[in-house]
Amino acid sequence: MSIRAFGTRLFRHGQTYVKLLCKRDINTKCNIAEKINVVQQSAPLQGASNSRQVIPRAFALRNVGLQVGLHARRILIDNVLNRVTNTLAAELRKKAARRIMYGDSGPFFALVGVSLASGTGILTKEEELEGVCWEIREAISKIKWKYQDIEIDENRFENDPITVKDLSFAKPIAKGANAVVYSAKIAEKQEERVEMVDGSFGLVEKRAKIDDSIDKYPLAVKMMFNYDIQSNAMAILRAMYKETIPARMYYSNIGISDWELDLSERKKHLPPHPNVVAMYSVFTDYVPELKGARGLYPAALPSRIYPDGEGRNMSLFLIMKRYNCSLQDFVSSSPPAMRTSILLLAQLLEGIAHLVAHGIAHRDLKSDNLLLDTSESHAPILVITDFGCCLADKSSSLSIAYANHEIDKGGNSALMAPEIINQSPGTFSVLNYAKSDLWAAGAIGYEIFGQVNPFYQKNLRNTDYKEEDLPDLPSDAPALLKALIKNILKRNPSKRLDPEVAANVCQLYLWAPSSWLKPGIFKLPTSAEILQWLLSLTTKVLCEGRLNGGGAHQTGRRTYTEYLLISSFLIRARLANIKAALSWIHSN
Repeated sequence: MSIRAFGTRLFRHGQTYVKLLCKRDINTKCNIAEKINVVQQSAPLQGASNSRQVIPRAFALRNVGLQVGLHARRILIDNVLNRVTNTLAAELRKKAARRIMYGDSGPFFALVGVSLASGTGILTKEEELEGVCWEIREAISKIKWKYQDIEIDENRFENDPITVKDLSFAKPIAKGANAVVYSAKIAEKQEERVEMVDGSFGLVEKRAKIDDSIDKYPLAVKMMFNYDIQSNAMAILRAMYKETIPARMYYSNIGISDWELDLSERKKHLPPHPNVVAMYSVFTDYVPELKGARGLYPAALPSRIYPDGEGRNMSLFLIMKRYNCSLQDFVSSSPPAMRTSILLLAQLLEGIAHLVAHGIAHRDLKSDNLLLDTSESHAPILVITDFGCCLADKSSSLSIAYANHEIDKGGNSALMAPEIINQSPGTFSVLNYAKSDLWAAGAIGYEIFGQVNPFYQKNLRNTDYKEEDLPDLPSDAPALLKALIKNILKRNPSKRLDPEVAANVCQLYLWAPSSWLKPGIFKLPTSAEILQWLLSLTTKVLCEGRLNGGGAHQTGRRTYTEYLLISSFLIRARLANIKAALSWIHSN
């Protein structure tokens, strides 16, 4: 190269190179999480107030304004663009960034274009590719989705913990052997003393005038039956702590700080997840006489209410989001559409992957312990509930020693995994629950696809079934998902997929390029290709799922449930697990 040509090239590109170096230096001083946190603290929603209200449903982000969403997208894009090392592509990168940020009809394709801007892809080192995955997880984790819908005003109960007197109860929703569930709401101040029919005053409204719809009574309050535990808040919470695993707040009348300290040393924390029941608060209080109590659960009532009752005076109360129905009710009313069944299965696997990732085993999965929000009937949101049989002790992880028959294996023996139901006690015996919930999900999969659960029939038992005797799923069910359910119902747990990989298989079926799933293709996509696809999904969530004024209308190309599923996938996305799922797909 001549001196003149060298000087010309240096003059043309030197300034761009210096600017890039300066920009890289600035960005290395502040990671993506710190940037988003600063934005969230400094850019509150316009028009927000401190008053408590139920926010309307929207297919959008919750509590995150347009400005915050814009900053989140800009931070992700800046971090990705800074990894492109070819300085000659600077102008192209700037144009692509402008297209992404300011209204292109296909922003996710523009972001994929950015990844190709340097000619050879963004990066080549595997650890750097995983670094981009980390940035994707960080960006998606900052999104506050509106899957909870209801807010408990913590300021109202800051000095005076929530109790039964703060709730307005309507009709009972369900009753089991250990608890009863009522529809309820937080009583407004003007409703705290309501005139009764006889002229007296109390906390119960005139029943004839109650509109107990889910819009008016958006909460479900579960009252546990207490037969044996003394009427003491500490004793009740210690004995029933498994029920409280998904809870966000704990309230009791006395000693709550001591109990929380004790509990934090024993139990594992389960962060909120779209496919785990939204449990807002837990408290202990005296058992009230609610509507239908003497007819529904007379034995559980204390003698001060019902003379023949055997219950104690105090019990545990759980405040949860109210859901429309159980999975059992949903599938028994009419067989769901195939697309709906696939979405339900994917959500169930996502919920289980979340539990396993935090070292928790549910141990009582069945269709009536899975609740649905059917605001969108063709795409309902599924959540796992009823954690009374769960394994969530820090000392046990997902395995416990099985020295004798007194150790509880869990609930619902019909859907207990073979390695659990067939295990015999002994000095060195262990109950390993790492894949037991996954096995139960495979059995429930038959119900999700409109068929009878094979393990509820007398001729097929989980103790001694043969895998070849498992019935076929409907003929129109995808072949990949048929193979997936057969895999997770294998008797030997070592032959089953890992729960996270199983969830990835379902997610890949829903969103991955069709060319990746075609049978007979032996070449797996490269890490760079997988990353480009992840970036496109990320841009979909950040750009299409933006706030739309709180209205209940679809804002993007997909349903609200589908955006939740994609975000659940992205928030745990790792190249190694995605490759493991793709490898399994190609071998099956």
